[in-house]
Amino acid sequence: MNIIATRTIREYQEDYPDAGSALDTWLEVAGKAHWENFNEVLETYARVDQVGSCLVFNIRGNKYRLICGVCYANQWVKGTLFVKHFLTHAEYGKATWKRDCER
Repeated sequence: MNIIATRTIREYQEDYPDAGSALDTWLEVAGKAHWENFNEVLETYARVDQVGSCLVFNIRGNKYRLICGVCYANQWVKGTLFVKHFLTHAEYGKATWKRDCER
């Protein structure tokens, strides 16, 4: 998958150093993936949800959520993840991020 805004991920790592290695792993795994649908994402990440046009990844167990817009891959394109939010569990619970995931 193409990942738009890896620089943003690096900024999250600076702001939340305890999530740094988990975000590095996510970048490596997601960057090599060729997900054509949500079921394929689930094969890689059992703890992921799809909310509208976004995928919500659990980072560091239940401590953080990485929210990415998704355009799935197909036979012609690799697919793209658009980094939208990195939230603490408390921030995620407020659900203000959901408007960015409406189709």
